[in-house]
Amino acid sequence: MIFLSGSILAAPRNSGSFQTVDKANSLEINIVRKKGDVPGILEFRIEISNTKSSERTVHGKITIQDGSGQKECTVYMPLPPSANAVDTIRCQASDSSYWQFEVIKVYDFILE
Repeated sequence: MIFLSGSILAAPRNSGSFQTVDKANSLEINIVRKKGDVPGILEFRIEISNTKSSERTVHGKITIQDGSGQKECTVYMPLPPSANAVDTIRCQASDSSYWQFEVIKVYDFILE
């Protein structure tokens, strides 16, 4: 199942990683689902490369589907000019969950 509501969207997956190039927003996105130390908490390492020479902020979300329903984790990542940003996002869900990432909006400034 694929949802087409955002500028870049990953199909639901339960695999460990996802990579894409968002040409419309000049972004390179790499997400790795990490093995968490706390049961019921999923960890995602998100690395986004800003290929523009201006600072920006990515607003996105990780949608998690498991046996008890659907949950969303909001992602805000400030991006330095022409550089990478890395963050770890923690979401409450079961280990057998399916997940997807969606870029909602890219702002041309750093959100504080």
